[in-house]
Amino acid sequence: MARQPGNPFHPGEILREEFLEPGGVTQAALAAKLGWTTTRLNELINGKRGITAAAALDLAEVLGTSPKLWMNLQATFDLDRAIKARRVA
Repeated sequence: MARQPGNPFHPGEILREEFLEPGGVTQAALAAKLGWTTTRLNELINGKRGITAAAALDLAEVLGTSPKLWMNLQATFDLDRAIKARRVA
């Protein structure tokens, strides 16, 4: 099996630490730009919700990134959780 990052971050954590905090952007302001509810964005940031393809497109458009960035972060996070769950079972 190919090596995976040791402890991948949830995409919401990356969003908070790399985009919101450095830019001084509030969750409410970003949610409004995305056309999302504040609850939806907060759930993503707190790891209670994952990135969908549609969410990746929204984030890429508003933040000037690529949708693949967000999808790859989510896939890496999900794969790490599945590997850990399989080891426990």
